[in-house]
Amino acid sequence: MADERTLLRNGSVLTVDKGVGDFPEHRGDELERRDRCQIQPPEPPYLPGTPAHHMMQSYLKWLARRQPYFIHLVRIAIFVVMAWIGGLKFVPYEAESIVPFVANSPVMKFFYAKPAPEYKQYMNKEGELVPKNRAWHQENRTYLFADALGTVIIAIGILLLLGVFSPKLGFVGALLAAGMSFVTLSFLITTPEAWVSHFPYLAGGGRLVVKDLIMLSGALVCLSSSAQELLRTMDPQLPDRRGAGPDGAGPLARTPSRDHA
Repeated sequence: MADERTLLRNGSVLTVDKGVGDFPEHRGDELERRDRCQIQPPEPPYLPGTPAHHMMQSYLKWLARRQPYFIHLVRIAIFVVMAWIGGLKFVPYEAESIVPFVANSPVMKFFYAKPAPEYKQYMNKEGELVPKNRAWHQENRTYLFADALGTVIIAIGILLLLGVFSPKLGFVGALLAAGMSFVTLSFLITTPEAWVSHFPYLAGGGRLVVKDLIMLSGALVCLSSSAQELLRTMDPQLPDRRGAGPDGAGPLARTPSRDHA
């Protein structure tokens, strides 16, 4: 007789050899009967060779081949943020909002005419226009510095975006973006207004600044990508390891060809 299989509640399969168990003369002791009953664990759905395994592998390979394009997407995202924030620096309320960060920074405070913490008496709410405060910010060079800073930020964003077409320009832009993010993160140390009281209680300004960790990481990814492309222009025989397959047999993807600056 054929073996009988029973599906248990835990997903296991119980196989019983009925061809032997049905005849008394073949029945042995308890140990022999246990040998006839074998508990078999269910087969994992992603075993090599199964359709689910092949489907998962194809999805992973597709994602691996998209790496160069995802890095370009990081460049575009950083450009959008920098162009947007840089453009707002030409608006008075945004120029005034960065005064506490700049005035307390040991590497930037010399751009202002008034020393910290005098600015605390002349801060406007966002969108508010107080002539006395506006005049103080004019004397402090608040708007002049913000206009210059906005121009620099937009220029860095454009350079980083051009990394899609030129590894040299992209390298310079990513390096400057990483340096700018590092300076911004230093405000967490130098700006009292970044904290409600002390670590880890970040105030609104501090929560805005700490997000530059993401900007710094993205800039470093773009910097590394541009460096790899520059190395390949210097040595065309250099293998492209970014898209290597899981077995190292060959590349899954290469950066789209483009003219180098």
